Amino acid sequence: MKSGFRKTCVAMFALVLALSISQAVSAQEHVQSAHHGFHNVEHWARAFESPARTKWQKPGEVVRALNLRPGQTVADIGAGTGYFTRRFASAVAPSGEAIGLDVEPAMVAYMKTDAKRLGAKDYQARLVKADDPGLAPRSVDAVFFCDTLHHLEHRVAYFRRLAPGLRPGGRVVVVDFKKKTLPVGPPPADKISREEMIGEFRAAGYRLVREHHFLPYQYFLEFEPEPRAQLSK
Repeated sequence: MKSGFRKTCVAMFALVLALSISQAVSAQEHVQSAHHGFHNVEHWARAFESPARTKWQKPGEVVRALNLRPGQTVADIGAGTGYFTRRFASAVAPSGEAIGLDVEPAMVAYMKTDAKRLGAKDYQARLVKADDPGLAPRSVDAVFFCDTLHHLEHRVAYFRRLAPGLRPGGRVVVVDFKKKTLPVGPPPADKISREEMIGEFRAAGYRLVREHHFLPYQYFLEFEPEPRAQLSK
């Protein structure tokens, strides 16, 4: 009897410990995705560039789904270590350009070093303000966000600022975590649901033109501005 009780207590303790570890890992992943405190760039690079992320992020499939063409220009906003930027650069080479935009000077410096290491002249990096992407009029064919938009305030106003920077036929692409409990990413309270995201883009003058369903933890949406939104500033 005592032996059985002891085993039950041990099992319960193990379960509580496992749940505590799981919650700690989830919280750590949220911090790692936050857009602040990136002083130890090498540490964050190991997190963002980990093989474990590649398995669920499926970067090659994401880039192929976008059907980018040589000569196009892609702005990767909140690019971090250039995880997608360098891949976009390969897709639009040799005459295109992929620009990693970030509010963190350390991340921009990391991307510039990364581009130099790769010898990729079509891979650029630039520091931007948190409330302004700084895109020149009709300068890009695609704007890309991955797991970034929940950090932005006043998103509808920000989306409106993007439209004048798009070339005719240009699009804004969003890959972001589904609003539910997942093994990766921030807690549900910090996420934007697919429906919320579509609603905010509609409020900013965009329409959903394409959706992809192969990512296990994220939705993948493509928007185009309505003609009047693209002409306005």
